[in-house]
Amino acid sequence: MSGMGIYGLSGSGIDVDSMVRMGMMSKQNDYDRMYKKEVKNEWKKEAYTNIYQELNTFNSSTMYNYKLSSTTSPMTASSSNSNVAAAVANADAATMTHTVNVTATASNAYLLTNGTLNRANESASKSIYLKDLLFKESDQAVEAAKVSSKGAEKLFSFTIADGSGKKSEISFTYNDIFTNNLTLNDLTSRINQSGVNVKATYDSANDAFSLYQKTGGSANKIIITETLSEKAPSEAIAKGKDLVERLNLGSVTQTLDASGNLTSQLSDPLSFTEDAGVGTIDDNAAEYTSTLEGLSGSAALGSLFNVSASDGSLKFTITSSGSSKAIEFADASTATVTNLIDKLNDEGLKIEAQLDSSGRLTIKSNAEPQSNISFAVSTDSSKSADNARNLLNALGLSDTELKAASTGFNVSGTDAEVTIDGRKYTSDTAKVTVGNVTYSLASKGSTTVTINQDTDKLVENVKQFVEDYNKMLDKLNDLYYETQYKDYDVLTQNQEKSMTKEQIDKWNEKAKSGLLNHDNNISKIISEMRQAIYTPVTSVDSKYNTMMSIGISSTTDRGHLSLDEDKLKKALNEDPNCVRQLLTSSGDVTDKNGKTSTDYKSEGVAQRISDSLVNNLKTMKSYAGTSTEPDDNSELGNLIRELQTKMSNFKTMMNAYENMLYKKYDAMEIAIQRMGVSLGYITGGN
Repeated sequence: MSGMGIYGLSGSGIDVDSMVRMGMMSKQNDYDRMYKKEVKNEWKKEAYTNIYQELNTFNSSTMYNYKLSSTTSPMTASSSNSNVAAAVANADAATMTHTVNVTATASNAYLLTNGTLNRANESASKSIYLKDLLFKESDQAVEAAKVSSKGAEKLFSFTIADGSGKKSEISFTYNDIFTNNLTLNDLTSRINQSGVNVKATYDSANDAFSLYQKTGGSANKIIITETLSEKAPSEAIAKGKDLVERLNLGSVTQTLDASGNLTSQLSDPLSFTEDAGVGTIDDNAAEYTSTLEGLSGSAALGSLFNVSASDGSLKFTITSSGSSKAIEFADASTATVTNLIDKLNDEGLKIEAQLDSSGRLTIKSNAEPQSNISFAVSTDSSKSADNARNLLNALGLSDTELKAASTGFNVSGTDAEVTIDGRKYTSDTAKVTVGNVTYSLASKGSTTVTINQDTDKLVENVKQFVEDYNKMLDKLNDLYYETQYKDYDVLTQNQEKSMTKEQIDKWNEKAKSGLLNHDNNISKIISEMRQAIYTPVTSVDSKYNTMMSIGISSTTDRGHLSLDEDKLKKALNEDPNCVRQLLTSSGDVTDKNGKTSTDYKSEGVAQRISDSLVNNLKTMKSYAGTSTEPDDNSELGNLIRELQTKMSNFKTMMNAYENMLYKKYDAMEIAIQRMGVSLGYITGGN
């Protein structure tokens, strides 16, 4: 309170502050009544918020779980040989035994270093720097000197692609290699950040580089190629080819051991010296000249490549001007260059083969202009085909003007193949789902998978349903019957000033008790939850159409449930589907006009409870909102805001009224003082 002047000088003896407080008492009482009502509504809104959140979680999580067929009809799937295939069955799987025969398993495409990395700089056997992979030590200084003039130019590049057709060029500049000294880890980073669905890793402990396609199946690939221009490959591309060769990546073969387990191992490294995917060298050229000098006619073809001791055969096809001829040697280890020239010059092909003065083999067309020559090697893996590739590569028969060629690695994953109950299926993963059973295929072989209902699991689920139901119902009953302490009202602000925090907390605990005592919304939810349990489910096609018939009954007058497990097991033995129907039946019915509605009597218990909660939660939200904040347009929120506004206006009025009282008593003091002066003047101060 504020004073307007100095009192007591008149000698009146009036206690002005006390008189003002007495005058303000009725106003303060009116304000305190509004304050208590506003706080009480805040407490009630908080209580509603708490139970709303619990009910919402109970409905959206707990009750939702009991509407799932996986909860009300759990199934087991057992495999006689889980090393071949394991299985998981959902609730709609039939109870039966399936025969499973796995003929192939799915794998991802991958390339791994065969052994360790090949470094051009042999003195740096464990170096992670790319310059040591690409250049001999004696060449590094020469190449590094080019940085000043070629710093930003590509030093090497290659293209990496996946099975979806997405590809990216991986390239490094002179600065990257000789100024920034980038490493194998930088190479893996660029591949992994390229957007191609391939994962690259470098294992420093084993000095190995790996590429993995992230998904399995034959449709997925890892492809590494040179990116050739219309003319000769650029120096950067040629050096990129060299880098990939240094990575020593090998192809993958798969085998089955005696137990039927799939294992993978590396074969010989792939090479960039010819098209490993097609097995064809076709340069559309009218003339080939070998890059190998010093040949003689008596030189053995077998000396130009490794010839198998068991199979020295060799075969390739040469085509010129549309005519083709197979060049064959039964034993290439004894055949000579002259023998090869003789076969090439045989009639019909219109080509001329000879050794020039420097000992290089030249093959040219005698046909009209625009003619061309091409070589083709079988794509099979026979030694004869290998020998043919090695021969053509060793001779270096290539034109300097390549127009359309692509060389590199192209490895694919494999699809899984399985026969289930006589029908074949394929998958690009290790999983196949048939008849609501998901099979995980581990290795080749046969097994049987038996599907049964998991009765023990179902009993546990029903037991848990009873516990969850009781927990929620007991919570609601506790709120509905909670004791009200009418002698404990909301404390005013002045009352709290004279109390300790501990005293305030204990008082408020009593004052807040029973806020939802006999609340209509709580009563309605309790009633509908109990009704959902006791009402028979008419859509159940057996005698087990009530919760009581499967052993669930009330043990108290407040609806607390108990479970007779023996009675439940007996019901499941006679009708394995009764729990699923009792809890999850939709109750949907369609009238003659095609309109769908829900029939309460046909609806399952979990569905009934969920529908009831959805409707009651809407009512609670409208009445009290979903949080303690008053700005939510709920009834309680609007009431709280109205009271807060009314209290604020009333406080302003109280301050004005208090100031008016002080002005009144101030005027009275002044009047008394003047009367004293006048009286002293009349009496002469006696």
